[in-house]
Amino acid sequence: MKICIERSDRMGDMILTLPIIQGIKKRNPKASIDVVASEKNLKICKLSNLINKTYVKTNNSSAFKKLSKHIRNEKYDYYFSFSPSWFGLILGYYSKSKFKSALILQSRYKSNLLSKLWQIIFSKIFFSQSKVINRFKSLRENHDIHQTKMMMDAILNSGISLDKNHKSEFTFINAFTIKKDKKVCVIHLSSKWINEYYEEDNFLELLKSLEKKNLSIYLTSDETTKSKFHKILTLYSSTDKFSELINNDNKIVLCDNFNFENWTTLLNQADYTITPESGCTHIASLTSSKLCVIYDSDNFPKSIMREYAPWNKEYLALETNDLDLNKKLLNFVE
Repeated sequence: MKICIERSDRMGDMILTLPIIQGIKKRNPKASIDVVASEKNLKICKLSNLINKTYVKTNNSSAFKKLSKHIRNEKYDYYFSFSPSWFGLILGYYSKSKFKSALILQSRYKSNLLSKLWQIIFSKIFFSQSKVINRFKSLRENHDIHQTKMMMDAILNSGISLDKNHKSEFTFINAFTIKKDKKVCVIHLSSKWINEYYEEDNFLELLKSLEKKNLSIYLTSDETTKSKFHKILTLYSSTDKFSELINNDNKIVLCDNFNFENWTTLLNQADYTITPESGCTHIASLTSSKLCVIYDSDNFPKSIMREYAPWNKEYLALETNDLDLNKKLLNFVE
């Protein structure tokens, strides 16, 4: 049985797809599973020994023709389009797979029967199965619309068996070993921290309180950090070299511009991870780190939690408008 799964979007989306791949392989050990990934989530695919081949999404027309030819020549038994864009649908059309399935997610923010209308029509005509989820209505009626659950349902409806309760079994390889004479807390500096409810000065107060605890604190950055954390970047010494962490004696270290391997190595050794809802959430969910996720209170936080919660991972969920946010975070690391 040959299966192709298109999940060419964010890193977190691919991590939420891992239980699907593992669940299929557990029930169907001889199944061959290929994945069409994005450049962002390709790193996750390369670390999974359950994925046979990985193809990378491209918007270049000539490269797309080459990719679609590769996919067509594989003669897949099943093709699943799980990403929200047209890319997966068009690629599925050209795949000529025996069974093609599309997952179409309508708006979670308002009731709109026309949401994704053309994608729905296309998938109904050219795909064997089109699973359309009215997320706004489903959330109102308290249905389970977790991303992994919806993908599992699409797989099961195609006739493929899988283990529905499978927890992600994923191991990051540590590129280095950090000094652990005390517990390690990683805080991810996404710009999502800073909003009308929570300012950089509030974050500085949190760090000053954390410094009083017996912790090693590592601040990790991303492409959004510089836009919001001007004081943090000035106050704390930074490093992009993992060698400087091995025997680190500083209370707080800014780990700036770490590559993927060094970033995941740090998260993999953390006792606590605190992060706004982001790719860091799902990376940490694959580790043994105790996890706290902060959700944007202005962006339907309860809905986001229900759809993108870490799969089968206990975690503390907080919101940006919580007046006791710092107090709860301090209690989290006790």
